[in-house]
Amino acid sequence: MMNLLFSQNDEKQVKFTYSVDGFINLNAICDFNGLNDYDDFTTSEIPIHPTSYEKHTRYHMTARQSQLNFNMNYKTPIGSISGKISGDFYSGNTGEYSVFRLREAYIQYKNLLLGQTNTTFGNPDVVPVTIDFEGPNSAPSLRNPMIKYTNKINHSWKYGVALEMRGTDITSYDSSDSPFSTVPSFIANIYKTGKWGSVTFSGMTSVTRYFNSMDQPKAVLGYGAAFSALFNTTKKDHFSVFTVAGKGIANFISDLSGNGYNGVLVINPDQMNLLNSYGGFVGYTHYWNEKWNSNLIYSFVGLEKTNLISKDDFQYSNYALINLFFQPIEAMVFGIEFIRGDLFTQDNSTGNANRLQFLAQFNF
Repeated sequence: MMNLLFSQNDEKQVKFTYSVDGFINLNAICDFNGLNDYDDFTTSEIPIHPTSYEKHTRYHMTARQSQLNFNMNYKTPIGSISGKISGDFYSGNTGEYSVFRLREAYIQYKNLLLGQTNTTFGNPDVVPVTIDFEGPNSAPSLRNPMIKYTNKINHSWKYGVALEMRGTDITSYDSSDSPFSTVPSFIANIYKTGKWGSVTFSGMTSVTRYFNSMDQPKAVLGYGAAFSALFNTTKKDHFSVFTVAGKGIANFISDLSGNGYNGVLVINPDQMNLLNSYGGFVGYTHYWNEKWNSNLIYSFVGLEKTNLISKDDFQYSNYALINLFFQPIEAMVFGIEFIRGDLFTQDNSTGNANRLQFLAQFNF
């Protein structure tokens, strides 16, 4: 860490400190069948009718998941102001010229946070460690721009409230203008910790506005709830649990996000219909000794069965994973992981995918 000292009018001084950390990551992937996307194991993208290419074993290596974090702190007369900028090289370009991608960028003063970070809807700390860059198919995936306030109730309880901007993620079947937000989503959680572990209860509401085919402004209300928990079983071992359900919340769920499943704009009746979605996972983390540990995960995601979307669209999926990590020294981690996924579409057609992954990671 480097310390810099700036003088202001020779009367007072403001101290600025910063640090850089992150990791260099090599991910080697062996697909036995199924997915075209080498970086994420996304169950919603499993082919139902795989081509000859998708049926065969394929191998790929990538380092673009490597991450870089810049952490800053200002000590001022009114208190410390901290900041963080975090990114990786997981851009849309999978080739030689992948570019830096923003993950987090925020400032924090006491209990107030301004900027982009993990959504308040859920608790990413309970998600088990995976080589798969996306992780369990039901895990909360969004990093949203937000205004967030957190505070303690007592020594074991705390709460957070946030205004967050997220994409509408709506499928349109007509020529209506794109849906939009006039107010941010409101999200709140309450969090309890103890020697036994932690639990988090989260809730959200969101208003999506749109114009119907008569160019009339309309609005619909989305809502959802989530429960996250981590239960310690030994000094390091623990169970992880997560559940989520709601209407118009699909883009909070990892494998549904970005597919237009929050809702559907239809012609008859001339309105927007928000879709129900749900999911959850259970996981167990076991430390064999100081250098070896494993994670076992089962996760599922579901979307309501409806004639508002295509028969080829998502209905539900399963995700199962087991891995083994070896940490010979503090800065180095090696891992091996097997993942199985199953996809079921609205007409009950099925597809599956199987992947073996290897990891070499240097942390700094």
